[in-house]
Amino acid sequence: MRTLGTRAHALERLAQTAPADPLDLLVVGGGITGAGIALDASSRGLRTGLVERFDFASGTSSKSSKLVHGGLRYLEQREFGLVREASTERDLLRRLAPHLVEPIPFVLPVADRWRRAKFGVGLWAYNALATFKNLHIHRHVDAETTERLVPSLPRGKVKGGYLFYDCKTDDVRLVMEVLVQAHAYGAVVLNYAAVHDIEPAGAAGICNVLVEDAATAQTFEVRARRVVAAAGVWGDRVEGLARNESSPRLRPSKGVHVLFDRASLSMTDAAVFIPDAERRRMLFVIPWLDAVLVGTTDTAYEGSLDHPRVEEEDRAYCVNAVNRAFGTLLTERDIVGAYAGLRPLIAGKGGPTADLSRKHAVYDIAPGVIGITGGKLTTFRRMAGDAVDRLASDLGAHGKSRTRWIRLGSSDVGALRAAVDRRARRLAMGEGPASNLVRCYGERALAVLDVAEETGLLGSLVEGRDPLAAEAVYCARAEMARNLNDVLVRRTRLALTDAAGGLGPGSEAASIMGAELGWDGAEQARQVYAHRAAVEEERAAPVPTDTSPAAAGAVREGIG
Repeated sequence: MRTLGTRAHALERLAQTAPADPLDLLVVGGGITGAGIALDASSRGLRTGLVERFDFASGTSSKSSKLVHGGLRYLEQREFGLVREASTERDLLRRLAPHLVEPIPFVLPVADRWRRAKFGVGLWAYNALATFKNLHIHRHVDAETTERLVPSLPRGKVKGGYLFYDCKTDDVRLVMEVLVQAHAYGAVVLNYAAVHDIEPAGAAGICNVLVEDAATAQTFEVRARRVVAAAGVWGDRVEGLARNESSPRLRPSKGVHVLFDRASLSMTDAAVFIPDAERRRMLFVIPWLDAVLVGTTDTAYEGSLDHPRVEEEDRAYCVNAVNRAFGTLLTERDIVGAYAGLRPLIAGKGGPTADLSRKHAVYDIAPGVIGITGGKLTTFRRMAGDAVDRLASDLGAHGKSRTRWIRLGSSDVGALRAAVDRRARRLAMGEGPASNLVRCYGERALAVLDVAEETGLLGSLVEGRDPLAAEAVYCARAEMARNLNDVLVRRTRLALTDAAGGLGPGSEAASIMGAELGWDGAEQARQVYAHRAAVEEERAAPVPTDTSPAAAGAVREGIG
């Protein structure tokens, strides 16, 4: 069964590269762009390595709007080429990763004839740029149907709406699936490996990259014929390592999302756009996992690249927009999760970051070193192909990208679900965990059940939630999860959908990870403290220790 391999083996292989036997390509950055480059390059036969300073997908690639979409909003910016490219990639990814890229209906409510005409023209253009190959052509629906699709809308306030389709995903799981496939083609990937220096290629044509292993603080050199900096918002920083100087290419933009429990907002499986008159943009309201996700903002950012925060004004902005659209009385206390991500936008001539292009750029940094930045989650495969094309002839790889034919996780979701359901019933598990396993791991879901049966960890990782306790063990063994944050924030997403960040009553995460990775009681306590602190820092709000229904009611009444 495919995995990422062990971290110890990856560390050994990268540390043993020599001038006489270098890698063909070293990718710096373990987000979706870096993962895509590793897959594209390794599938063309190039000896490829990838290093990531923190955990895989720990930056922007875990903090998206969870959409694989054409980008309806970009029509206002006349980014017609980008919309067409993204629409094509969306439909391709739906075929390559059907367990992860899931079609979702979107509703655009309209309250007057002018908006009906405006949205109608925009959606015809959206379909045309997708060459009318969307799942379904958009259609106008009457007020009754609109209210049925979006029960949260106040009755009698809309004149109808438009129904169209895009796709949603779990962004981290998409990154992991791409990395697993890259490893299957021979790529060596390593997390918690920080690059401290990049020596460009000299007369011998070899780049020397100084890397530090976070687990031991030991440094080692990786030799590669070419280096690609795919570091997202950290791109300028990595460029400076190779050139000792760099002029800023990027203008980071902060995007904030908040999540509510499904009980707080009455939603079907349809997502909805809601208007925000305050900032003249549209916000997504998306049913995602067992929560409802609301976002995103788009504001210029000049703070820490490592620790963007959801400030009080960000939370208030999202809550107020929801209340205006739905007539609800939600408060910030109803938020169960929140996160802030930074978009690596290519600097323009000034103006709002929302007006900057989402196109990507591949550029030279130094001899043997190139960079790539910009772009969208949806277009990662195209970005990766452009980066590898830039280097392919130099490295003797003359074939074109093969990634449009490489499946990511499962070719027959129906058959896989049936097999997982049968196994889950034999192990006396419920339907929810089995379905969640297929969504997260594709064909590797059966390997997780192997671990569950071997360890006897057949229950939930957190009481009342779908992720299995055995997933913590599997992620440590097969996906290089090294700490509690890796499992609760990224591998299972519990830190987003659980108000307690995965640490509430019944949580076994720390003890299970401790047993697998050899943590004593003190280390387990330190892991819990570090995870709680990280979640609180990003939310800029405390993580509750008691999330029982009675406690939640007390908080809403102001007595908790």
